[in-house]
Amino acid sequence: MIVLEDVYQESLDSPKVIQVLGIGLVSMTKKRHNIVFNKGISRSLMEDLIKLYRPEILNKKEGKMIDLLGIYTVYVHYYTLGSEIISIFYVNEKDRLVNYENLCSLSRLLVKTYSSNVSISKIRQICNKAIPSIKDLSALFVISITGHTLFTKFRNDKTNLSENYIQIGGFLSAILMFSNEVIGKNSGESLQAINFENHKFLITVKEGIIFAYLLEQTNNSDIIERYMELLKEEFFDLYCDCLKDFNGDVNQFHTFEPVVEKYFSI
Repeated sequence: MIVLEDVYQESLDSPKVIQVLGIGLVSMTKKRHNIVFNKGISRSLMEDLIKLYRPEILNKKEGKMIDLLGIYTVYVHYYTLGSEIISIFYVNEKDRLVNYENLCSLSRLLVKTYSSNVSISKIRQICNKAIPSIKDLSALFVISITGHTLFTKFRNDKTNLSENYIQIGGFLSAILMFSNEVIGKNSGESLQAINFENHKFLITVKEGIIFAYLLEQTNNSDIIERYMELLKEEFFDLYCDCLKDFNGDVNQFHTFEPVVEKYFSI
């Protein structure tokens, strides 16, 4: 059993920022595994990492490993806690340097927090400080192709948008349908952006759900596009069954806010 130093509260208040693409916290036993929290790593990639490294983790029970996996470097730290093994996965670009001491410190903090039986919000708080969210987003709309606004979030200074979210959602849905008619539904192309003077909407669509991101001019376009894809995937992970039998009740989508806050600071 690993012995963890008593730096919990100090580290919780100010964990160091780490330069990685994503992090995942997983609980494992011989019979099951549970993804406790992940940020910046798609669920499909998390499942692949678990499948790949699970045998060694269960065999050794405690340790650390570093592996090159395609375009990524994968770091895995794992610790035994009673009947389960807690594994922390970090994924980074293959050629990007990372402060390994900071990774180890964050892993110890996460295990300490998990072992204290605190709520998932504490783990989320630590990870969001270690991998900060992007601040360039002014508003987010999640809309059905039929015009139902399922979820919105606005920056505090965008009250004019929040007061007219229904009209804006209808506009976005209508202009997307119009663009499909102009471009051609079977062309494989779709409207991806609407440009204004100092802002632009970035738009992505999956299975009849529109995700529209209102952004100011930014230098973080690569990160934003990656986060857009992750956000879309996590939305369908959470609400796939609800969308199949959607009854018009949008209150069920309010729980999407913590997911948005993992990636975008609005």
